[in-house]
Amino acid sequence: MIQFYGAPMSSASRTHWMLEETGVAYDYHKVNPRDSAAVEEFRKIHPGGRVPFIIDGDVRLQESIAINFYLAEKYAPQLWATAIEDRARMISWSVWAMTNLQPHALDVMRHGLLLPAEQRRPQVVEDGKKGCQRLADELEGAIGNFVVDDKLSVADINVGSVMNLADRVQACKLGPKTKAWLAALRERPGYKTATSSG
Repeated sequence: MIQFYGAPMSSASRTHWMLEETGVAYDYHKVNPRDSAAVEEFRKIHPGGRVPFIIDGDVRLQESIAINFYLAEKYAPQLWATAIEDRARMISWSVWAMTNLQPHALDVMRHGLLLPAEQRRPQVVEDGKKGCQRLADELEGAIGNFVVDDKLSVADINVGSVMNLADRVQACKLGPKTKAWLAALRERPGYKTATSSG
């Protein structure tokens, strides 16, 4: 059974969602990143002390995107691809979401919602929203029913988790195709289970 270490409201959420989509058995160990004693205890298992982290037999993996690709290839071939071209597109869009969209969305969340008022920088929010909108428009121009071809894949989980954040913090306005795609993802049982249990 996979041992999954995560925390609510973190990048571990996309791995939690992916685990649900695969249907593989797992134990969920919640780690409170604000509890220094809990983090130190967790470091005995994973010296980096960051979530998500999984242990699957002899395999120990960190980083949500790497974990999700591993889970798709090993446990959910229906979410992966046999053609190298399709796998490359899944990786490309997933990396696009993590390295381009996510930083802008996090800037909007931190400086628009989370930080104390005296630490918030309106220019960061404005720049973050501009960046998110540009990227949301890019996805709108490329997406069909799903991110890659016409079937659900690991790319939808990876990209959807970040676009969900951008939408929730109102960092951008979604086009009709992206809005329909995201609404369908939110209706998936795996998404609902992962978000309801943290």
